[in-house]
Amino acid sequence: MIAKNIKGKSFRGCVRYVMNDSHELLEAEGVFADSAKSIIRSFAMQRSGRKEIKQPVGHIPISFSPEDKAKMTNDFMLQLAKEYMAEMGIKNTQYIIVRHHNTDNEHLHIVYNRIDNNLKLISVNNDYKRNIKVCKKLKDKHGLTYGQGKEKVNREKLNDPDRVKYYIYDAIREVLPSCNNPADLRFSLQKFGIEIDYKHKRTSNEIEGVSFRYNDIAFKGSQIDRKFSFGNLKKEFQINIEVQKKQVEQVQEKQTKQVKQVQMQEPKQAQKQPKIPTIGGLELTRDQWQVLKEGGFIYLENMKKKDNDELFSSYVFLNDEKSKAFFSYKKPDGFVKYGQYEMRIRDKMLIEYGYVTKAKVKWYGIGTFAYPYLWKENKADLEYKEAWGDPRVPKAEKEKESPKQFQLPIIKKNEGRKI
Repeated sequence: MIAKNIKGKSFRGCVRYVMNDSHELLEAEGVFADSAKSIIRSFAMQRSGRKEIKQPVGHIPISFSPEDKAKMTNDFMLQLAKEYMAEMGIKNTQYIIVRHHNTDNEHLHIVYNRIDNNLKLISVNNDYKRNIKVCKKLKDKHGLTYGQGKEKVNREKLNDPDRVKYYIYDAIREVLPSCNNPADLRFSLQKFGIEIDYKHKRTSNEIEGVSFRYNDIAFKGSQIDRKFSFGNLKKEFQINIEVQKKQVEQVQEKQTKQVKQVQMQEPKQAQKQPKIPTIGGLELTRDQWQVLKEGGFIYLENMKKKDNDELFSSYVFLNDEKSKAFFSYKKPDGFVKYGQYEMRIRDKMLIEYGYVTKAKVKWYGIGTFAYPYLWKENKADLEYKEAWGDPRVPKAEKEKESPKQFQLPIIKKNEGRKI
């Protein structure tokens, strides 16, 4: 159910439009309804009492989803129209309710006199917001279908600038769930050829607005869709952060249960555990250490950097030898294009830090992966080496597990976000 509130000057044009060859008059109130001419004359007579009002015509087209077609009897459509008018404060005035049969979508038109029977003007203040709330209320009340909005628009029939607007809309919808900040969104839209301009406050340099550009055609975020204003995008970023954090917690909880099950099955003497190491000044729990040893990752908050007392929070994972901790502000198992492969963020970081890693890379076909060994001869090299067998010498076997204090590499500001 979608309604639109229109104000107009001429009852003649509006009534003749709705009383076309496919019309069916469902109800008329306060007018002589034997013909379109009589209806127009009735509206005009009452309107003449307030000649200073420039837009006395109220016109509301209401359309319904094709999925609700079976419900749309005349009585039911008339009931919906009258409930809508009551919720919008349209009462004590002349009106006609007309059903049309000239399109696949069931729809009707309400034409009413904004000069009511007491010659008072019916207000339309905030009618846009009120209309949205009323339509939602009636859809929930009567179990009507919610339309898909922009998703149902036929893109192939659009011309610029609408074609560009919907192209940008589709691209933002695709990448937004994986973005945690403005920089993520800018980077993610680059592959679509879409540029972003952020508007900053003069006093604080804080972002207060956003616009998107493609093929030299630009739109403000709110022009593409209200949910793409910068204020709403900030809310989406925060939601994404919370969702990712919950996902990490769920994985950790599952891994913890598995570890406990194994521990319960081990003999008591085998449960004697070595001392747990610390990372960034934080002592790990046994469960956290177990997750890291098994090649997983954890999220730690308020760690201390090696060179100062500045606190930071990030994901943590170990190298293949389990001898050093690495930190990423993004989920380490997320994929990123690096060189000839699309690999995990953790593999890219290990390569850049000079380690040999058995990387997980996307291969041919959906959901298919390969596991080559990748490394750089020198950290400064632009390209990495590749082998399908482990290139490391035999002594590079996994180091024996022993408690130690990990040394933290110096983390430059926002280093993790550049991955």
